[in-house]
Amino acid sequence: MKVNRLFSMVHILLNKNKVTAKELAEEFQVSTRTIYRDIDTLSMSGIPIYTDKGTGGGIGILDSYVLNKSLISEEEKNNIIMGLEVLQATNYDDVDRATRNLKNLFDKNADNYIEVDFSSFDNEKEGQIFEDIKTSIKRNSTLEILYKNNLGHKTNRKIDPLKLIFKKQRWYLMAYCHERKDYRTFRISRIKSSTLTNEMFNRKDYDISDKVLTSHGINNMKSVVLTLHGDAYFRVEEEFDSSMIVKEDDKLIVSFQSEFHSWLPFYIMSFADYIIDVEPLELKNIIKEKANKIINLI
Repeated sequence: MKVNRLFSMVHILLNKNKVTAKELAEEFQVSTRTIYRDIDTLSMSGIPIYTDKGTGGGIGILDSYVLNKSLISEEEKNNIIMGLEVLQATNYDDVDRATRNLKNLFDKNADNYIEVDFSSFDNEKEGQIFEDIKTSIKRNSTLEILYKNNLGHKTNRKIDPLKLIFKKQRWYLMAYCHERKDYRTFRISRIKSSTLTNEMFNRKDYDISDKVLTSHGINNMKSVVLTLHGDAYFRVEEEFDSSMIVKEDDKLIVSFQSEFHSWLPFYIMSFADYIIDVEPLELKNIIKEKANKIINLI
């Protein structure tokens, strides 16, 4: 595009004393006539470009124009470069050249100060999973995933990925879940496998505003509190984040957020040897009802 070529041409001229029309034509794969037309366009827009003929001549830009770069503070320059490096680390399309151009424009060195690794130390698949998610978002294609929730329960899901969010040092995916027929929030580190499909969805069918997606995430989650004997710690520490566990004398208080799916009561019942109490009362009654059915088996 002409606009991109004009911007790149200014960038080159800001960082070189002079350059010939032939060199610019080869760089942008256009004719020298096109380059001279571009120079006229830039001159008419107020950019002080000049040309020198003869040996050692070429196209240049007045040194005074470099002062315009100071309109952006050092902090703003660093923030711009860091933002581009985050995109670069995610292999985002067409960002390499923009990063390189702005580093030269801002007189920054070529070192990368940010590296983003989406895989944990024990899950090398996360990088590929993230790439699948990114591809499905760009293509508007449905994704099949194997998801492990915070209680360790695994489910196969078919989802329409809508938005990636980085929050509290973690990546999350906002998506529409075909199984739940509603919006859901998935933590990337809990997606254990992913498969791209050829099924397409229309992004316009969904409301991806932060307010809507956040409200869906909150409204579908309820607080659960388990009071367990201290002997359960060996298992609790493996299945829950340490931030969810509080020790009180010889008891453990485990607090977490969960959706009330059919698997939840059975998961809690797997702690039968250690359970002292369950909250909320609604969930406790569901567990009692299921336990009584087992007791009454003939």
